[in-house]
Amino acid sequence: MKKILVVDDDEMLCRFACDILTAQGYRAIPAISASEALDAFDRERFDLLVTNSHMPGMSGVELARAVRGKIPGFPVIVMTAYEPVECEHVKLWLPKEYLFPSLVEKIDLFLSELEADVEKTIVTK
Repeated sequence: MKKILVVDDDEMLCRFACDILTAQGYRAIPAISASEALDAFDRERFDLLVTNSHMPGMSGVELARAVRGKIPGFPVIVMTAYEPVECEHVKLWLPKEYLFPSLVEKIDLFLSELEADVEKTIVTK
């Protein structure tokens, strides 16, 4: 079961996203701040980070940069109500207005692409 860390300072939206992902067969862990998310990364292993772009303290882009500093190439999806910005640390920007069911669809596609890349690497070695 793939484990996804969902980060949003809107606690209700964060828990709702986790509930939907859990219903789809993922293990979704909520965090309501970037600092809480970084603590979770120190304790657990995740397959994907889904984070809000604008949060008090550390933004989602800053969180993505911090996570990728620890785990290069780690997959990150940023949810935003704002215009996306160019950022090498973010794999996908997802507008919040289209969050559901787009979030589940994008995660399914994203994780299946990652698995295919891993399988290709194993086969070519």
